[in-house]
Amino acid sequence: MGKHEIRLRRQRLTARGSERFRNYGAVLKQYGEERRMKIITRIFTFIFLILALVLVFIVVSRWEKKQTVPEKKTSQTEQVYEIKQVV
Repeated sequence: MGKHEIRLRRQRLTARGSERFRNYGAVLKQYGEERRMKIITRIFTFIFLILALVLVFIVVSRWEKKQTVPEKKTSQTEQVYEIKQVV
């Protein structure tokens, strides 16, 4: 027998697979807790991503408003003066 065959035979004799499931209730409970934690982690991750996207959108929109040059407000007398100069 080679080393590989001996190792496979040892594993078969110890029956590690059946030892894991002797306490099936505990395994099932642990699985439920792990599943719940994964779901909670996913939910918080999605909420964080959505908030980050909203924050980026708000920052970009405010930045664009600051970058646009506001038109110079002129009074009516200045507008009349400009019209007279053109004519």
